[in-house]
Amino acid sequence: MLIRLLRHPVTLIVGVAIALFVVYEVSVRYFAYTSDAYVMSDIIVISSQVEGPVSTLSVQDNQPVAAGDALFEIEQTPYRLKVDEAASALAQAEADLELATDEVAAARANVTSAQAVQTNAQATLARAKSLSTDGFSTEATLDVATRDVATAGANVLSAQAQLNVAILRVAVVKASIASAKAVLDKAQYDFSKTKVVAPEAGQVAPFTVRRGDYLERGTEVLALVTQNRRRVVANIAERHLARLRTGQRVWLTLGSDPWVIHSGRVSGIAAGVSRSPQNPEVLPYVEPTTDWVRLPRRFPIEITLDDWPVSLGLFNGADARVLIWF
Repeated sequence: MLIRLLRHPVTLIVGVAIALFVVYEVSVRYFAYTSDAYVMSDIIVISSQVEGPVSTLSVQDNQPVAAGDALFEIEQTPYRLKVDEAASALAQAEADLELATDEVAAARANVTSAQAVQTNAQATLARAKSLSTDGFSTEATLDVATRDVATAGANVLSAQAQLNVAILRVAVVKASIASAKAVLDKAQYDFSKTKVVAPEAGQVAPFTVRRGDYLERGTEVLALVTQNRRRVVANIAERHLARLRTGQRVWLTLGSDPWVIHSGRVSGIAAGVSRSPQNPEVLPYVEPTTDWVRLPRRFPIEITLDDWPVSLGLFNGADARVLIWF
């Protein structure tokens, strides 16, 4: 039979191709393999939160840093001046409050004095009316007493109005103090952001910003590669998704440690991918073409190694090859 097939090479080639296709289709029911995988860990992008020229650079490319270590500093002088200005404005507002409070106390005393004069004028008018009825007081005396009561009443109203203005001034000054405190807090916050420190331990990735460069608010300055969540991200063809489960056993090799097989488990499966690179980058986008070949959609999964060798180190973006058994 073999001799017969050798006499018909086309039949042999077609038969071998069919056999290989069948073997492949059967094999993918039991395992998934991809070389489209890479090493990844959490990367913190450090951006400037205030604007200004870089006055100090405390790190260099690839330098390891601990949490709290200084990274860079933006010129502090204008921000220190803003803090001083805001503190002076707050002190002025607090002094105004003391003055307004004293004015309220003085206005209350004026109201009390005016009310006492009004009470005395009313008593005098009552006596004048009583004496006038008995014929012991003249009309002129009664007129003067009536005028004094009216004047005293007007003085009470004026004193009360002045008290209301003083109380309102206190409320205005208190609002000014609250505003001045907010301005001071903002100035102190901006001043505190002129010195940038490492939020986590890690290694500084190569960066291009240099001393003297002017940074706008939000300018990305450098990236910090941390050891947090060390993992391998593998892009798996969509045909395997139905059989993928978290916790499945994975064997893989790392480009930075060739010919050594490492074991791990699936720790995360992407719920979706973006269909277009123009979409907002909320979902991951996996390029579906390689040169002119249209590949099936692939979904990123995360793989955690059982034991990351201490001597291996961490090289973000290094290639990996992954084999998953179902």
